[in-house]
Amino acid sequence: MTKLFPLAAALALLALPAAAQTPPGAVAVPVAVIDATMSGQPILLPQGPVQVTVTETTIPAGGAIPAHKHPFPRYAYILEGALKVTNLDTGTVQMLKAGMFAVEARDQWHTGVSLEGKPAKLLVIDQTPPGQANMVRKAP
Repeated sequence: MTKLFPLAAALALLALPAAAQTPPGAVAVPVAVIDATMSGQPILLPQGPVQVTVTETTIPAGGAIPAHKHPFPRYAYILEGALKVTNLDTGTVQMLKAGMFAVEARDQWHTGVSLEGKPAKLLVIDQTPPGQANMVRKAP
């Protein structure tokens, strides 16, 4: 019996490094489940060929994005700071903070202003027909 214990202990020690080297599995944590834009429009799948453009947008402290609209789907994840979005067509105002995800309104004029005296940084994803822009600025 005394010979079995050292053998079992040695086998257990050999198994430890293999277990310690096993990488952990991926963890997926939902950030948001959204079925409408910020103004309540249903989210629709694009028709035809689509180009996806990903940009990082920074609105400086105290800065603003003038009145504009998006003819195609636009999604934004707020990486840093905070942003006040005012929809000029509906009159609604929404506050977005770091860690939030937004589906922007389609074809509705809106503005964005950075808050809290610091820049707002967003990761923006546009879905457009190939070669088309997704921002129309309102004439002054």
